[in-house]
Amino acid sequence: MEIAERVQRVVLLLQTLNDPYPTPRIALVPDSGPSPSRYVPCETCQRRGEVRARGGWLLCLVCDGRGWKRREREPAWDAYLQLPLDEAAQLPRAPSARRPALDDGGYVWERLRARYDAHGSYAALRSQLCWLAHTAPHRHALVVAVHVEHDARRLDARARRDLDLGVLAITLRLGRVRVPTWLIEQTSAERRRATLAGLAADGLGAGEIARRLGIPKKVVQRQLRRAA
Repeated sequence: MEIAERVQRVVLLLQTLNDPYPTPRIALVPDSGPSPSRYVPCETCQRRGEVRARGGWLLCLVCDGRGWKRREREPAWDAYLQLPLDEAAQLPRAPSARRPALDDGGYVWERLRARYDAHGSYAALRSQLCWLAHTAPHRHALVVAVHVEHDARRLDARARRDLDLGVLAITLRLGRVRVPTWLIEQTSAERRRATLAGLAADGLGAGEIARRLGIPKKVVQRQLRRAA
């Protein structure tokens, strides 16, 4: 199998790593209210763990490359909500969620995770994520944020390179990459729908198609007129 195809399979595994787990239905803030964390984002490196220096980048000595530093005189910060404490306290609260229901085989999500693990290389992937966290924490944070947690953040060229290198390092250590068949079929169908004609057939407007494909709206409108 070509390395490019293996990388695509690893990305698919990363993107579905948390699929078996139940969707959290907890309050936006804990019932007891927000609480100050011992650590705050490092302002020196802007949570990157590195600072720009002459000739390249250097490890941030303020936070030792973690992107977080122990709070001293900085305003209180809620690490759970990733917000200053005064802003976190103003968020609305929801009632506490009930525990997931049990059936004869235990929690439903536990059986679903076992099914995923049986058909895909998820267990090996978790192991390699732990390895990456120890060897390249910054790249690990990018891989988890973008592919696992689906954080739609904007990445510059350097962050995109670190993200790709993190995925490549995992791919090279994984060896054979198994992906559940149903995920491969689902991904193929999604790719077909992602084409301009497919999105138009689904009833999406030119503006939404342009946003999804990352092209100007006028280009979409012109191509739709040509197709018509």
